Amino acid sequence: MMNALFFVLATAIGTQPVQATTDVRSNDAVLAFDDLCVSLFIGKEAKADPARFSVAKISDGTARKIKPNLNGQTLWDVSGTQSDVHLLVHYEPAGLCVVEVAEADEKAMRVEFERLVQQVSSFLDATPQRQADKRNRVDGKDATSSAWRLKSPKGDIMLAVTTYPDPKFMIQHLMTASYVQ
Repeated sequence: MMNALFFVLATAIGTQPVQATTDVRSNDAVLAFDDLCVSLFIGKEAKADPARFSVAKISDGTARKIKPNLNGQTLWDVSGTQSDVHLLVHYEPAGLCVVEVAEADEKAMRVEFERLVQQVSSFLDATPQRQADKRNRVDGKDATSSAWRLKSPKGDIMLAVTTYPDPKFMIQHLMTASYVQ
């Protein structure tokens, strides 16, 4: 009887569609990147949903300690109110918006980022041109960088993500949006 029940359960489970592994931190990280960075490049207002994200300006003194090479640029501490994702956001004077992700599942980050690229390409009615991935060995593991170029009314934009498999460092993933020549 127990074997028959196990067989029925195993058969039923085996016939169900497999759900992709999701990580709410990855989802929120990419959503924050969209809200605070990508929006600037596609003509939308840059703002984060206050029900989903806590956004705080980091003091100049703390910013100099965290990122001494930023030369007075504003750093923003962004946290997911439900996902517990932790992000550092800053805007470079050269027209680059950066989101650094403390920790999130690498595979889910890549899936969510590619989904965002498709959403942006649909919004812009532009075909994304994927650049060749680049890999760098860091402590024996591959950090993978991927980038997509899209035409927009204000010029070509580049959406890029660099991911690392483990949360070994202060920053595990990096996302950028910028104009390109």
